[in-house]
Amino acid sequence: MKPLTRAVLAAALVLVLTGLSFAVMKPGEKLIPFSLKNVDGQDYTVTLEDGRLTLIVSRTVAGETQTVKSHPSGILIDFWATWCVPCRKAMPHMQKLYETYKPADGQSEGGLRLVGIALDEPGSKVVKPFYEKLKITYPMLADPPTAAPAAGIAATAKDMKKRYGVQEIPVVYLFDATGTITHAHVGFKEAHIAALDAAVKALLPGAGK
Repeated sequence: MKPLTRAVLAAALVLVLTGLSFAVMKPGEKLIPFSLKNVDGQDYTVTLEDGRLTLIVSRTVAGETQTVKSHPSGILIDFWATWCVPCRKAMPHMQKLYETYKPADGQSEGGLRLVGIALDEPGSKVVKPFYEKLKITYPMLADPPTAAPAAGIAATAKDMKKRYGVQEIPVVYLFDATGTITHAHVGFKEAHIAALDAAVKALLPGAGK
C-alpha cells in the first residue's frame, strides 16, 4: 500500500472514531421518555403529555403510592459517572443552576428541573455515598424504577446512555417545555458553562434574579 493511501485511510479512521465518540443528540431533536429511581428512592418519570414536558415523581409511603405531576419550563439532563473527573468538576455549576432556577415547593408549572443520570454500573450503591459526600441536592437517578414503565420508555441508565447517543461524558442536554433540545454539549469547559447559562436564561426569562 502506498504511503499516501495509508495516510488517507488513517485520517478517515480517525474521523470515524472521533465522530462516534462524540455522537450525541442535537438541538431540535425530541425528548426520549424515561423513568428511573432517584438515590432517595423516589421514581422520576419524564415524558411528554399532549406535547408538554411532564415530570412525574412517585414514592411509596406505608404501602401507598403518592404521585406528584408538574410541567416545568425546561429540564436539564446531565449524564455522568463517579469516576469521571470532568463530570465532578461540572457538578458545582449544575448545583448552582439547580438552586437558582428550581421551582418553588408545590409549584407545578414552570421552573427548571435538573436531573443527573449516573452511569456507574452498581447504581445507587456507589452513587449515593458519593452524592451525599459532595452535598449535591438535585435528583440523581441511578437505578431502574420500582414499577416497570410503559413500552418505549427508557428504564435503565444503560438504556438511556444508548438511546441518548452518549459515548463520552459528561453529556448535557437542555430541553424546553415542548421536549425539544435547545442546548447540548459534551465535556466540560468554561465555554460550555457560558453557553449553558445563556440557554437556560433564554428558557426562563426573568427567573433566577
